[in-house]
Amino acid sequence: MNYKVGQIVYLLSRKDIKIFPAQVIEEIRRKTLDKEIISYILRLPNKDRSEVLLDEINADVFTSLEDVDSKMKKNAHEQINGFLKRAKDMESIFNPPDLDTEDKEKERSSTEDHQLVSHENNDKSLAEVDLGNGMKGKINLSELPV
Repeated sequence: MNYKVGQIVYLLSRKDIKIFPAQVIEEIRRKTLDKEIISYILRLPNKDRSEVLLDEINADVFTSLEDVDSKMKKNAHEQINGFLKRAKDMESIFNPPDLDTEDKEKERSSTEDHQLVSHENNDKSLAEVDLGNGMKGKINLSELPV
């Protein structure tokens, strides 16, 4: 990309999540037999007003804060999507219950409350009654009016 001397550019650090402005203070053109190479010197906003070669900076260069904003939002969106994908992939380690079967079991269980349940013993005329709240009673089926 080409810049103009005096132009303000914005550097998005690749190492830290920091944005800082810099000013293009020099353009260096070198011509060889094969190509022309253009380099830029930037002045940094530190107290020493350091000057560095643009190619030596570990940062992405933008010409507007709007471009920096778009890039950072895109990066954040991609990172969030990566987190979500990894979470979705990891959920496969679980054996999720068959919700239809679980719902049917709950329904069946609730209808069995307060109903007669046969009691396994030698006397087939006795039944156990679930009274709810963990209480059970016994009833003699032969004594019931039919």
